[in-house]
Amino acid sequence: MKAFVVMGRTLKAVYDELFLCVFLSIMWWLGTILIVTAAPATVGLHQVANRIANYKRVDSSFFWEAARSNIGRGWLLYLINLLVPVIIVTSIFFYLGTTGWLRILGFVCVWLFIFILMISQYYFPLFWQQDEPDIRLILRNAVLLALQHPLYTFLMLLFQLLLIGLSVAITLPLFLLAPALIAISANFALTGMLQEVGLAPQPPQAAPR
Repeated sequence: MKAFVVMGRTLKAVYDELFLCVFLSIMWWLGTILIVTAAPATVGLHQVANRIANYKRVDSSFFWEAARSNIGRGWLLYLINLLVPVIIVTSIFFYLGTTGWLRILGFVCVWLFIFILMISQYYFPLFWQQDEPDIRLILRNAVLLALQHPLYTFLMLLFQLLLIGLSVAITLPLFLLAPALIAISANFALTGMLQEVGLAPQPPQAAPR
């Protein structure tokens, strides 16, 4: 199944760029802790992750360059990615705490929350996959990709949640690798679909032994 192939590509890419991934994760944590640099750090992280998923040259300079660019649109997408799930989770608790038919809305919100998580993994990858980032186009394409490939998208979401769970359990990888792992997984999830329609480069052929 395509999803499992993409999961393997993700793990291989992280292994091949291990030290860069550690650097990116640390920079992301620092940027998030400072709050005002949270969006630029996320944009920078995904720029490098997107280049990795497109088999382009990468180094730390791409992180810094991306973090300084598209700050306004980066913050807008970051806030959408952060606030929409929070609003839905709040609605879940509110409606499930009621009685009667309103309680049904709570279960509807649960499914909506899952769908939002599915599409949100494509937000920042699409940000850099486009020639010119456009927030409305990103949101539209994220929804379309999830609707066209629901099982694949759901499996990739589960893979990312599993990575987060393992990182929390082991603790150190949570700090050193988890942000880069999730970003690279999301970008490979996107390019894995785009390769089928010729919109992303195919994996390079392994050199013969």
